[in-house]
Amino acid sequence: MRKSAARNRTLLFALAAMALPAFAAPTSAQLREVVSKQVAVGTSGAELVLEFRDGSQMAVALRDGSVVVGDESLGSFQPGDALDASWRALLAEAIALENGPLAQALQGWAPPESLDGDLEETAAELDRAIESALAQEVSNNAEGVSVSVENGSDALARLLVGSVTRLSVIEEALEGVSPRITVLIEEDLNVPADEVREGTHVVIGGSTRVAGEIRGDLVVVDGDVALEDGSSITGELRLADARVLQNEGSVGGGLVDVLATERSAADAIREQIRNEVRDEVRRDLREEIRRATRIGDDGFSFLSPFRSVARGIGGLIETIFVVLVLGLLGAAAAAFARENLEVVADTVREAPARAAMVGVAGTFLLIPVWVLGAVALAVSIVGIPVAIAWLPLFPAAAALAGLFGYIAVAKNVGEWLADSGYEWTDWVRKSNAVHTIAAGLVGLSLAFAAAHLLSILPFFGFLSGLLTFIGVVGTLAAFQVGFGAVILTRAGRRREYWPADPDEAWAAATSLDEDVDEAAGVGSTDQSDGEGDEHV
Repeated sequence: MRKSAARNRTLLFALAAMALPAFAAPTSAQLREVVSKQVAVGTSGAELVLEFRDGSQMAVALRDGSVVVGDESLGSFQPGDALDASWRALLAEAIALENGPLAQALQGWAPPESLDGDLEETAAELDRAIESALAQEVSNNAEGVSVSVENGSDALARLLVGSVTRLSVIEEALEGVSPRITVLIEEDLNVPADEVREGTHVVIGGSTRVAGEIRGDLVVVDGDVALEDGSSITGELRLADARVLQNEGSVGGGLVDVLATERSAADAIREQIRNEVRDEVRRDLREEIRRATRIGDDGFSFLSPFRSVARGIGGLIETIFVVLVLGLLGAAAAAFARENLEVVADTVREAPARAAMVGVAGTFLLIPVWVLGAVALAVSIVGIPVAIAWLPLFPAAAALAGLFGYIAVAKNVGEWLADSGYEWTDWVRKSNAVHTIAAGLVGLSLAFAAAHLLSILPFFGFLSGLLTFIGVVGTLAAFQVGFGAVILTRAGRRREYWPADPDEAWAAATSLDEDVDEAAGVGSTDQSDGEGDEHV
């Protein structure tokens, strides 16, 4: 395989060498690649040793009165004469040069014109020896290669210079062919019926008609081929960017499409580009549909009202669901912690400002208390299990305290609605804690419900946002006041204020007076005189 590739490159180089006369601009000879140099200059002489890429060396020295190239003496000189001075000047320049510039400087050196006699002849031989050692030896034709160009060097120049891709195709088409090659460039190949051709025939840019026999391979590049009836090719018929017009003969090695792999790769690239373009078009269409189905900067789309209705109804259903959940929690609180709920509600009603301040302070202190409590429990061995329970239970207790306080606030709001006299509040019975809690939760959620309903309409966005803001502020205030009342009353276990209901207040006061009279002995019946008199 390496020999075949080398032979193909040699053939292409031979074609290039033939095309050189076609260029108007002169080209310099190719010089060998210098990989290292050694320069030695002393009183007894001056020496230069070069090593080339192929491993060969060139040694030139002017020492002890003799001019030596390699092991051969070319003549003699006198130390300090014109030749010695010119050679030392060249070596002084060569010290700073490498590879190509060094080879060019050595090739461009010429002996001084002032030399004469034997010294002039010795200098000329030295110059020829240096140029011969630096020259790259290339054969102008490959062994067994015959090249025929119909239109002279112009056609060959167009082949080699016009398309680098064509040269790579030619090299691929020549892979593995026989060493005997006949190349026709822009020339037709015609093999008559009674003629036999030996070796590989390469036709570049021409037409091929075979009626006889080719004992070898036929390679057609950028052309067409016709195999007539009775024709024969013992080797392969290789096509590189070519076409078969007629195929009635026999091909022993079969037909080979040299560019099939490249064509398949190109088809795959085109298919990939086609898929990418299709995906991009689909993405653009989806984006256009998304833009068409939402409110843009330039107005409304045809689906915008329907989406607004769905969003508003969804928000309203969400609000109703929250009210139902909180109502269930309020019913549970009224059933199992009625007295505690009443105490917290009384505190909210009697001192809402104080409860709000305590609630805000308690909210800010929640995280510090939680962290400090966990640290204090963790530092002791006994408190470690408690600390494990403290971490989740403290936030849960704080959340329950906030909900409990919010329900107490809702109870007060419901009682206020029951006393308001509105027709739509006739169903609220003030004596029923569940009714008042439910009514209060509805009252606290009215702002959110109205905001969701207004969001359905197209021109009430500002009012809907304002109502949402009012609802958020009211909810936060209710939570802060309720949370503060829970803290003040120790979750309803300590009464801060007496109830405002006169009946309840009278019952509490009466109970307190009876306790005082019993302690003082007032209200007892005196029967010591047997006369049945009572003293109060």
